[in-house]
Amino acid sequence: MFSTATRHKSSVLLDVLSPSLMNRVARKSFSLNAIRLKPAPPFHVTEPGDSHKKTYVVPSSLRGLEAVQIDLVKKGQAQLLSGRDKNDPSQVLEALSLLHGRKLLHVLPPPQVEDGLRFLLGELSTGKLSFADEELYARIAALHAASSITSSTDALCAFLLLRLKQKNFTAVIELYAEYLKGLRGREIWNVDDVEDDVISQGAGLVSDEHDRGMQVTQGRLTLLLIVIAAHASQDAFKSALQTYLETGIRLYPPSVDSFLAANFAHNPAFAAKFKSFIARLDLARMISRPTSLSKHIMNLATRHSTELLESLYKSIADGLFGPDAYIAPESTKKTSSKIVALTEVGWVTLLSAFLRCRRRDLASKLWEDQLTLGITPGVSLWTTLIDSYGATNEADAAVASWNMMKAQGIQPDALAYRALIATLFKGRRRSEALRFFQSFQKLPFQGASEGHFLSVYNTVIDGLLSFNDETAVQALLEKMEKHGPKPDLISYNTLLAYYGRRGNFKSLASVVGRMVELKIAGDVYSFSTILSALLRAGRDDAPDLLINIMRKQGIQPNVATYSAIIDHQLQAPTIKNFETVMRLLYRMEEDAAAQPNVKTYTSILAGLDRMEGIDSRRKNEWRKEITWRMKKRRIDLNEVTYHVLISSSLKHPPSEGLEQALSYYRQMQRRKLTNDTTWYVLLLGLLRRNNWALAEEIITDMFASGHRPSVAVEHLIAKIRQPNKDGT
Repeated sequence: MFSTATRHKSSVLLDVLSPSLMNRVARKSFSLNAIRLKPAPPFHVTEPGDSHKKTYVVPSSLRGLEAVQIDLVKKGQAQLLSGRDKNDPSQVLEALSLLHGRKLLHVLPPPQVEDGLRFLLGELSTGKLSFADEELYARIAALHAASSITSSTDALCAFLLLRLKQKNFTAVIELYAEYLKGLRGREIWNVDDVEDDVISQGAGLVSDEHDRGMQVTQGRLTLLLIVIAAHASQDAFKSALQTYLETGIRLYPPSVDSFLAANFAHNPAFAAKFKSFIARLDLARMISRPTSLSKHIMNLATRHSTELLESLYKSIADGLFGPDAYIAPESTKKTSSKIVALTEVGWVTLLSAFLRCRRRDLASKLWEDQLTLGITPGVSLWTTLIDSYGATNEADAAVASWNMMKAQGIQPDALAYRALIATLFKGRRRSEALRFFQSFQKLPFQGASEGHFLSVYNTVIDGLLSFNDETAVQALLEKMEKHGPKPDLISYNTLLAYYGRRGNFKSLASVVGRMVELKIAGDVYSFSTILSALLRAGRDDAPDLLINIMRKQGIQPNVATYSAIIDHQLQAPTIKNFETVMRLLYRMEEDAAAQPNVKTYTSILAGLDRMEGIDSRRKNEWRKEITWRMKKRRIDLNEVTYHVLISSSLKHPPSEGLEQALSYYRQMQRRKLTNDTTWYVLLLGLLRRNNWALAEEIITDMFASGHRPSVAVEHLIAKIRQPNKDGT
């Protein structure tokens, strides 16, 4: 945690989318005047003594009900349809009320209930129903909307919009709560977010989450927008945020714009206020999820421009310092108005991102902002700063920061020592690095993580090896084995990498033998390091030698082991590495206990697509061979693996990658495997390549297929069609 202290200065430290989405297929509006749904097909029952009426099938959901309940359903259903035939709102309401009161409304087919509610809504809007009737209607509409994931929310949306436009905000909020209560905790909202690094339109405030496992209907999104509009009208940000966080989803700009265009085009002042409200909610939501926030920040830090990263921090600063501040600088400073807190993880990730992007001006501002907020930068922030100086090989600045940290009463932890020692070794200041290591060894780090403590020793091992001081490393390892901390897999992997680079197979074998003796099993990095060393030595039998080494360590190679080593080899997309991958594949195919699966072949194909500077004819030959081997084993690509391959191909800059991605897409079409994620992956890749014309063709293709895009896909469509595209 950060500690509160007096301010210490440190001069050394540093949307608008078109509402119609342009050429998009028109969406259904939820304004009151726009409710125009097709009549529901009848589900009549035979009424006694009414032989002239046609007999209709009773809903199959009657099965399992008691006889008295079935009679009530038949009576209510007959009364409902009779009322519809006579255009009698009292009879329709009485029928729905009867079934609602006996908790049998869900038995009727949802379209039939929706038809009755839609009819009553027309009567309600003309003032023909009493206040009590309106309240009853509202409860029935809420229950119906919540009764099934597939139930329509049109009637409830329209009613809430009516109340919203009547400025009856309390009624909107209470009825929405009734709707949530009707869900009875069913998880239609709450899903695990799949974070993507597509940036929200123009601001970079939060990451987009393509909830691939969730089919949220537009009606349910509209319900959320309506209740947030009610909160916004009352400036009730805290209540709105609580409502927003409960949903587990995020509102994309196209949904917001469509809602405003349909219902508040006449009120630009409120529309602007609402957009600002949503932006703050979105940011607060992200801040309330430190892991998601950190991932999004680091995604922004990998981009060619820091504009979005800077915009994000500006929005956070507004939330910290603005007149309507709603972000607390740490958890202990939360108040009734500052309801979310920027945790230490968030501060550290922001600083790391600024320094990675060489934006020391932003890093300095962050530092000063913390002091202004009464927060003394903690040891984690100082460690991040020292690490950044190590990355740029600025040992003097790292030492100065270390001294300043201690002068301000911050005690360095194991990770801080690791950062400084690594920086000094990198700066070729060996004696100074060892001096700090000696100081570290004298300190009692009670409660320190064993992994953090050991990381300092492993950093020293790596540093000494950078000076080729094998004698000092062996002495340190012996000391560690006798007095602790015991060397771990990272310690020995560091030695394997060193001897592997030097082609010292005798020492390499000695390290492997020592690992066997200590019962330290190697990992993917260990075996990939050994394999690379054998390949550099020109050993064509490298894969066989590697398998023998694994078995000596008591490791029986399986699909997971082979696949992990293959993935590691594919990280360096060279012809030699790919030839090794193919030899490993042949070995797998011969091993009854490690037969390759669709994931194995997909990984290899994706690695092939990433390879650059290799003759396309050679790549095609390999691709044909892999495909042939799959067919021989009756292994077909599925939706998920196709998506992996399309994504991998589109990340390959030349036209060859684009052609291959489209080839996979056509295969999916022929096999009728395309789904919402297919178009998401395609459009995302084309957006990143700035291939607007082809993206438009894919969009046209998607709509021609009859597919209704998810909100996430609509967001991509909006970005593709927005003016001044920048590919972000």
